[in-house]
Amino acid sequence: MLVPQERRALLLLVGVFAVVAAGAALVESLGPGAFATPYSPDLADGTLASVRGTVEDVIPANGGHLICRIGGVRVFVPASAVPEPAPQQGQTLECFGIVSTYAGAKELTVRDARDLVLVDQE
Repeated sequence: MLVPQERRALLLLVGVFAVVAAGAALVESLGPGAFATPYSPDLADGTLASVRGTVEDVIPANGGHLICRIGGVRVFVPASAVPEPAPQQGQTLECFGIVSTYAGAKELTVRDARDLVLVDQE
């Protein structure tokens, strides 16, 4: 049997766990769009950014990776993050990724297939 101090400590631990779990669920439900900055070539590497535009190019790379140009921005999609179906030229997408520099050029690197969102065209 637990003494009163142990019961209070256990209740505090359960309460803290509930608050952290609720916060994590809230952040997950908001998605990356709530925290992403609109893409600009001036952004520092490691910044979460978004770009919305028409897919201009889709180039398959070795290993199943894709290199896309969306709204004039180069987007690298690793094989583990390529959505089904893969992006097609002419589609309008909203993309969330991490700004990085590769071979001297800025690009967005997608982390998950859910970070490429097909925009409904009206």
